[in-house]
Amino acid sequence: MNYISTRGGAPASSEEAIYRGLSKTGGLFIPEKLPEALPLEAMFEKTPAETMALFFHRFMPNFSLEVWESIVDEALLTLTAESDAFDWPVHPLNAYLERYYLFNGDRLPTGSLSDISSAIFLTLLRKLDEKRNNPLEPLIVAVITDDMAVSSLRMMSAYKKIFFVSQNGGRSSEISWLLKSHEKAFSFEDSFDTRYREFSGLAADESFEKALNAQGYDPIFWGPGHILEVLTAGALVTASLALILAEKTPEDSMTYVVNKNHLSFFAGLVYANSLELPIDAVYVGENEPAILRTLFETGKMMQAKRRRRSDDPGVMWPVNLERLLFEVTGRDESRLLDIMGKWDQAEVPLLNEDEIHLLNQSVTVASNDYRRCLRIIRNIYDQTDYLIGRETADAIACWARHSDKKDTSIVCYVQERSPLLDIETTTKAILGDEASRRAEADAVCMLAEESGVPIWETLRASLEKKEPLTMIPVADSLQDTIFEAVRKHDHERGVDA
Repeated sequence: MNYISTRGGAPASSEEAIYRGLSKTGGLFIPEKLPEALPLEAMFEKTPAETMALFFHRFMPNFSLEVWESIVDEALLTLTAESDAFDWPVHPLNAYLERYYLFNGDRLPTGSLSDISSAIFLTLLRKLDEKRNNPLEPLIVAVITDDMAVSSLRMMSAYKKIFFVSQNGGRSSEISWLLKSHEKAFSFEDSFDTRYREFSGLAADESFEKALNAQGYDPIFWGPGHILEVLTAGALVTASLALILAEKTPEDSMTYVVNKNHLSFFAGLVYANSLELPIDAVYVGENEPAILRTLFETGKMMQAKRRRRSDDPGVMWPVNLERLLFEVTGRDESRLLDIMGKWDQAEVPLLNEDEIHLLNQSVTVASNDYRRCLRIIRNIYDQTDYLIGRETADAIACWARHSDKKDTSIVCYVQERSPLLDIETTTKAILGDEASRRAEADAVCMLAEESGVPIWETLRASLEKKEPLTMIPVADSLQDTIFEAVRKHDHERGVDA
């Protein structure tokens, strides 16, 4: 199967799409055509890992099913202790709420579902390296979320990396603690949207790639728009469907509830749905201001009237929204580029009526205020003993407000990251205002003891540091920063530039 770019250009093989990450026009890779349906009943007798392999094989059949099974098995093995089996991250909320499930990443090695996509990516990257006849050394460059940065640094220590992460992400100490000598991480204070636009421009700049090639490096553009991040989400959705619906009636279907900041998971839902799997509806929640909701309702972007929260990386235009808009515009790259060229112009019409209609057929979007978020966190904890974070609470608020109360579909809330990563809000909701004002390390330990949510190794190590570790601020363009980092590394190991 070949992959096309949301921004035009020649099709690429699935190997090239995985290895490069972003197209040579700076766009996201999309399957050129959708694969055949995947009968749900055929997966009921399979393990979740075997079901994931089936999904991957549908979208990337250049690897045999047996190879995909070995890739998934090997990847999941890296996420477990030596004597343990992989703990599948989907659980019923409790014995009395049999229609409700939580897809929960808080028990993975770095506390987020990014651990799974990073493990799959690393395992596949090794196999592609074995097949490559290329003397150039891989160099992973990324404008990346802090969750992806932490999971990637833990998993991919053998590869040289240059990461750029928002200074508002909240995991800079973990990232700094994980860095090896051949890895660099920089922080930026601009919005994530601004830096990602610059990053996609580098992927489209032939001279940038040639300059790295001349220094002996082959760039891999890694980040939330990478096709493997999305397909891993789709494989997880498919495996969760088979796992849950195997015990239900043939008429049952699934509803998924996700946050705006995790549209890679939503994009995976779209690909799972393309295999004619019984996905009934998708609800996407966001906190205020209602940027995405306004786009879906009016076709316009709303200008934020308040400053970003200190922990907000500034994502107004989620990376994988480009993937969704590519489809609703009829895969018209020129139309998509026209829309994206105006995304930062408030109150300017971006979408026409037909595009708005198509957009709202696939998803319901709503925003949530902070006080309601706190109430939802408390209510879910009181009813189920599961602790959820602010993003998950915003998504649940969207579902609660807009779902049909008579709907009988199975509901799965998606919590991509541990609630300990949203410590101020979750501590305030569960333990009160006074506890939320404690030092971060004290608050994390108190909440972990109260809720049973585990503290993972890198979080514990970063909390135990007397002085918090920080990343290097970006002083120049991404391109200049990357070239300078490469020059310094080569100089340190005695390689002439």
